[in-house]
Amino acid sequence: MNRNTVRIATVSALAALTLGAGAGLAQASEAPQARPAATAQATLSASDARALLANPAVSAELKAEDAQTLRAVANGTATEVQARAAIGGAVKALFNLLKKYGGKILSGAYNAAKAGWGKFRSYMDGLPWYHPVRIAWVAAGAEAQYQLYTYIRSLVV
Repeated sequence: MNRNTVRIATVSALAALTLGAGAGLAQASEAPQARPAATAQATLSASDARALLANPAVSAELKAEDAQTLRAVANGTATEVQARAAIGGAVKALFNLLKKYGGKILSGAYNAAKAGWGKFRSYMDGLPWYHPVRIAWVAAGAEAQYQLYTYIRSLVV
């Protein structure tokens, strides 16, 4: 087995695990009124945190304190503050991953965010299944996905 074969097999296995873990997760609705109430605290679930930590592309983009917060959420030992902060760390890692792949991926995300949540979600879901950004997107869960959209939208509007 050469290095390329091992890399492809690893990416395929990670994609299968990530998509399998993310398949049962609820997706955010396209209707803006379906968003959680403003008083509800946005948090990351333990399964979403485990999926993000298992993704090497996301783990490489995490800062030490964000990784520690995600580990606490994944283990179920996070305080309320850590649970809310985990979303910010996940969004920063996803955005850094988007910037890393830049070019058409990043500009496409900016353009889709300008068009709205439905277009942005369709764009991200339309990336090839094996692309690291798509794998991280699926692993992130609905709340982190929406927070990423609002962050990118704030940059382009």
